[in-house]
Amino acid sequence: MFLAGAGGERLPADRRASPWRLPPPLPAGRPCVLLDVAAASPEEVWVVGRTHGRPLAACWNGASWTMPLVPPPAAALIGAGLEGVTVVRAVSGDGDPAPGMSRFAGEEGREASPHPGGPAEVIAVGGAYDRLIGTEIPLIWQWDGAEWTQVPAPVLPDGSLSGRRGPAGEDRDTAEDYVLTDVATVGSAEVWAVGHGFPARGGGPVALRRCDGRWRPVAGLPRVAQGKLLAVGGTSPQDVWAVGAADRTGLVVHYDGGSWRRMRVPVTRFPLTDVAAVAPDDVWCAGGDAVLRWNGRRWFRVEVPVASANTVTALSATDVWVGGARGDLAHYDGHRWVCVAAPEDLHDTAVWCASTAGRPHRGGMPTAVWMVGSRRLNRPRAAPRHCRFTSWSGKG
Repeated sequence: MFLAGAGGERLPADRRASPWRLPPPLPAGRPCVLLDVAAASPEEVWVVGRTHGRPLAACWNGASWTMPLVPPPAAALIGAGLEGVTVVRAVSGDGDPAPGMSRFAGEEGREASPHPGGPAEVIAVGGAYDRLIGTEIPLIWQWDGAEWTQVPAPVLPDGSLSGRRGPAGEDRDTAEDYVLTDVATVGSAEVWAVGHGFPARGGGPVALRRCDGRWRPVAGLPRVAQGKLLAVGGTSPQDVWAVGAADRTGLVVHYDGGSWRRMRVPVTRFPLTDVAAVAPDDVWCAGGDAVLRWNGRRWFRVEVPVASANTVTALSATDVWVGGARGDLAHYDGHRWVCVAAPEDLHDTAVWCASTAGRPHRGGMPTAVWMVGSRRLNRPRAAPRHCRFTSWSGKG
């Protein structure tokens, strides 16, 4: 197996050969859709999504999948799912697993799984519709190396969310009227999440930041009435990028550590759905008919051999991957784009949704790219069905 542009190695000389491979299927039933992926190491890769209207989180340990028990959604929630996941840092402390081991709160006899360097803290975000209060609510989950717990999401201060009273008449704040669509670790351990409200209730872009263990809204976002933020990334807390939609066209905003700025970008016909930051002067984003790149001065369009781009991952300025909604995969080596064969028999049935770069155990350059999505199973006179899959390229 060849690496995709890492360590000086090259893609296979035979263009028909694929550098991608598929791990075994997830032990989850259908319908099941994977929406994001994050890698702590080659032996700890997390994927999230939804199945049967419930949130889904699973971990690849280098040989097999484990599905830790997740907090059951309240009976009032409809369509609950996780749309973003990020790895924050290794965790340790009294009661933690021995070095190289991570405990999973799951089925009896399935606790131990090897994770060199210790287990990782993982944050996943998403949303659901609460039929009791008649609106959408955000979801934030945290994995501490042993179990998943649900974390309270903050109430936004702009009046689009409301305070509610508890059963005893006491005031309590309930986050509502918005959902979260992505989360990213920016810098060493700072976590950002983005999402959106809903037009009928004065919605618009939403950004959250975790400080001192608590989530807080980030003030000053540009007001975009039909705006949604769908992805976030950055190189530091002073260089955070979020992308999404202004009505049906692409939206890009930037946070410089003190204020937000809406960036001028080439007009796109579809929302921007992913962003990857290599450096303050080298950022990529993708969505539908467009792949855009920031050079420190302006955003410009990049011609890519992908018909409908959904996701982009940039390991470096000379190692960029794009995945599309028609099974397209393309790689950029700093000079040119090359179409790359999809793994095994997926081809144009794949719908790539998200991707990430994995790192070796002791730092250094990323050695693998992971990509997740769904697969179209076309049947005559029937709506397409979806099943889930994950694939990766590199030594991972």
